[in-house]
Amino acid sequence: MTRVNRHGRTPEARAFRVERVLEAGMALATRGGYEAVQMREVARIAGVALSTLYRYYPSKDALLSAAIQVQLDELRKDILQRPPRQRTPEGRAAEVLHRAFRAMQYNRGFAHAALSAYHIPKPLGEQPDDSSPLISGDDSAALADLMALAAWGPEHRTTPAEYRVLHMLESLWSSSVVAWLNGRMTPEYVEDRLKFAAKRLLPVEAAAGR
Repeated sequence: MTRVNRHGRTPEARAFRVERVLEAGMALATRGGYEAVQMREVARIAGVALSTLYRYYPSKDALLSAAIQVQLDELRKDILQRPPRQRTPEGRAAEVLHRAFRAMQYNRGFAHAALSAYHIPKPLGEQPDDSSPLISGDDSAALADLMALAAWGPEHRTTPAEYRVLHMLESLWSSSVVAWLNGRMTPEYVEDRLKFAAKRLLPVEAAAGR
């Protein structure tokens, strides 16, 4: 087996360094949440120069956004390997939200870091970042797209009306996780809340998306 020179300039070496950086960021988040993820410490643990780290990720929030994407990619694999078996689209969409929430419960520190990066307002005057993986766009692993995949299958073309509803469920999911982190909701209440919302909002009338 060929060993990768992590100090080289090959794509393999860069991928290796990025993986080490993400692992370091995840480890720090797991240990102490958002405040524990300090870029200098990430660079030290990952064994890369601080300048190299900033070339990959210009901010802590950008690093956490990439870590969130890794988790969403894992969730997508899980959905494809173990498709939700609920009978209705709303039931299958709710199951995606439940699985995402259970992942947050498994790693409370990362949940704190991820949701802090997502919810803390940008400084006034700073351009918004449209690349957040929790916000649906072209990325097939955004949370709303994963709900659509589970609810209607890969061949379904999600309508604008359906996306609006999925975005509402995304927002409810993230606010519910924050409430759970702050001790204002129990895990059972969060799951019941998400299931109730999905049942009320889905399915969307087909005519509304045309």
